[in-house]
Amino acid sequence: MTMISDTGQTSQTLWSHLRHELRTPLTAIIGYSEMLLEDVEAAGLADLASDLHQVLAAGRQLLAVVDDLLDPGKLASADVAFHLESLSANLDYQARDPLNAIIGYSEILLENAAEQGQDAIIADLQKIHAAGNLFLARLNHITDCSKIKPDLEIEPEVSDSLIDSVMASLKELAQESAAKAGGETGSLLVVDDSELNRDLLSRYLAHLGHTVQAAADGARALALIDTGVFDLVLLDIMMPGLNGYQVLQHLKNSPTWRDLPVIMISALDEMDSVVRCIELGATDYLLKPFNPVLLRARVGACLEKKRLVDREKEQKRQLQALNAALEVRNRFIRRTFGRYLSDDIVETILEQPDGLKIGGEKRQATILMADLRGFTAVSERLPAEDVVAMVNTYLEIMTEIILKHQGTIDEFIGDGILVIFGAPLARPDDARRAVACAVDMQLAMASVNERNRGAGYPEVGLGIGVNTGKMVVGNIGSQKRMKYGVVGRQVNLTSRIESYTVGGQIFISEGTLKACGDMVRLDSALEIMPKGVTEPLTVYEVGGIAGDYQLFLPPKLQVDWRELARQLPIRFNVLEGEQAGEPRYMAAITKLAPNMAEITAEFLPPRLANLRLSLYDNSGRLITANLYAKVLAHLSDLPPVFQVTFTATPAEAEAFLAELSPSSA
Repeated sequence: MTMISDTGQTSQTLWSHLRHELRTPLTAIIGYSEMLLEDVEAAGLADLASDLHQVLAAGRQLLAVVDDLLDPGKLASADVAFHLESLSANLDYQARDPLNAIIGYSEILLENAAEQGQDAIIADLQKIHAAGNLFLARLNHITDCSKIKPDLEIEPEVSDSLIDSVMASLKELAQESAAKAGGETGSLLVVDDSELNRDLLSRYLAHLGHTVQAAADGARALALIDTGVFDLVLLDIMMPGLNGYQVLQHLKNSPTWRDLPVIMISALDEMDSVVRCIELGATDYLLKPFNPVLLRARVGACLEKKRLVDREKEQKRQLQALNAALEVRNRFIRRTFGRYLSDDIVETILEQPDGLKIGGEKRQATILMADLRGFTAVSERLPAEDVVAMVNTYLEIMTEIILKHQGTIDEFIGDGILVIFGAPLARPDDARRAVACAVDMQLAMASVNERNRGAGYPEVGLGIGVNTGKMVVGNIGSQKRMKYGVVGRQVNLTSRIESYTVGGQIFISEGTLKACGDMVRLDSALEIMPKGVTEPLTVYEVGGIAGDYQLFLPPKLQVDWRELARQLPIRFNVLEGEQAGEPRYMAAITKLAPNMAEITAEFLPPRLANLRLSLYDNSGRLITANLYAKVLAHLSDLPPVFQVTFTATPAEAEAFLAELSPSSA
């Protein structure tokens, strides 16, 4: 037996323990009686039902006696021996009759059930009878304890460690918030050291449609929770080993189980115990013996809340999965379109739900067209893999520059690039950024050619045309295949302007010059008459742009001409588009400069016209039939004399002319 001194603290624990110990068998008596009544009344067993009503009434009467005599408000913390003696006397006087009724009627019920062959209810009737005898034993024990002075004896199952554990738990502060859960039926765990209580509660909950498991102590409960999936725990407080407070705190401190709802079911009815459990995170608190209607309502409410929380978690998980999938898609789009568009344009397209609709709008924009000069002739002489390598080197460098200046790459056409400034996003500096981009691209050609030389490829030049005006931009194509593009007369005009350039040149239209203002350095201006235009247009050669950009091409050096002692015979024809006819005009090269020539001919081709030349040596041997040039200037009409710059020079012509050019002198 464990001895407890008569102090205020232990007296409070003593009364709580007595309430717990006396209510435990009463919980079984009342609970099993209520369940059996439903069964026998449904079966029409009137005599058995009558006796069960007597048992149930006596059990409720006995519970009222216990609650009255052990009311915490009527018990002072001092003089435990006096109160225990008074309790013993009152219990012995008030409890004997209802207790005798419980034991007596349960014995009668057992006999009648056996006689009527009602074997299904005998086990529960035996539990009622056993619970009555347990109450009687505890009542007798209290009477014996009341005769011991000045110390009190408490039955062996209530050890010092149990009392110390309960008292220590009551002093701790809770930190976790209340648990949440929800639903109507679910998987439940019943935790109670009393076999009668476990069986009664489990039977009742199973009758309501729940799946129920049971644990006899806190350690077993935690082990089951770690390995199972539960929707709700019904937890007793007074247990050996880990008490209910400690189990509850362990659950609420666990990131995995903190949201598992817990209903405390205990005979402890002090407000401190209720508050402590709620502070620790218990969802609810019910007293033993439990009220079946109240228990059913509280369990249903907890499960319903858990269902809502679980649904919210699942929706959140699904949303996270959708967001992750969307981010994967967006990363793919950014990687794909980021090679053509600036980051802010890609973000704008992603954020617009109707961004992929077919359709367009008319707006002011600036177009940049760039093309490698003479690359077609170069590509005809190189293996396919070398041609692709050269193009990729060029496009890699140019793409970085275009995106840096926030241009939208509309498309790559072989070695040609079409860039839009002003769509999808329009900015007030679209034209200035386009010109700055063009200058930056020309400056980068030094890097392109350096890499070409390192790979053993020929050097190339870049021509760029820039034009500003009204045009139609938008998604063009069909629902199965579309592209973001630009159409209109201004697009064709930009292409014409670009075609007049030679390697290293940038031509801009009057519209672009007007939009840029005086920050552009102009090296020259010339009048052109593009195909499809009724009146001449003036285009301007750009040498740089000031302002925030400060990008400038090197000043043009004075041309060092060398007059040939003997003229080189040639034949040429004017190219129309991509078609070149047979050479038709007789001519001769009279002067040479680096990559340039002065020609006397029988026909004066238009200024900026593209020519295809067949070059011969002085003995009339053909050097090449694929020397390409552009007319730069007219020097004389009679006889026709003009200057050209070579735009594509085959290796054999390059070697031949190098021996005659000023640089070889």
